[in-house]
Amino acid sequence: MTDTTDQAQALAEVERDYPGWQAWQAQLAGLVYARRSMTSPPMVVRSTSNEGLREEIESAERERGLR
Repeated sequence: MTDTTDQAQALAEVERDYPGWQAWQAQLAGLVYARRSMTSPPMVVRSTSNEGLREEIESAERERGLR
């Protein structure tokens, strides 16, 4: 597997584990992002790692009372 394939699989697992969230890798700077659809104001988080992204999602959900 290539790094790109590994990263795509890891982000797919984030989406599976956090329904309603869409995750993607930025083209520059090695950041990963996630957003929760249909939220106002928009919920968008970012991190330098997949594990950090999971932590940011959980934190954002706690702040909004979703967890």
